[in-house]
Amino acid sequence: MVISRRRGVSGLGILLVLVGAVILAVSFSKLPGSVYELWPLILVGVGLVGLLRRPGFIQELDLAFPGVGEALHRPRRGFSLFLISSGLILLLFTTHVVDQRVIGPGILIALGLLLLWRRSR
Repeated sequence: MVISRRRGVSGLGILLVLVGAVILAVSFSKLPGSVYELWPLILVGVGLVGLLRRPGFIQELDLAFPGVGEALHRPRRGFSLFLISSGLILLLFTTHVVDQRVIGPGILIALGLLLLWRRSR
């Protein structure tokens, strides 16, 4: 019994081509340098695709690194939400909405609040 695997468009391939084209365009001054500030939107987009359906790049990652695809398939929604939230947080820093000097103290405050919250439960 032969099972044919559907060969669709490579999502990771398209993503790499688009990112490379944007980097080349910025390098040769075809796009403004502020385009680099929006790179976290790639993470948000990949996370949204992961929420809507199982992207093919997870299977491609499994080919490159055995076991990664299985690990990402199970907690797919959690991983997608992680990508979306990470992208939005990084977008705040790259667009200079939040000053980068607050990262260290912010992490300490967040950890302290987490410890206080866990203690109060």
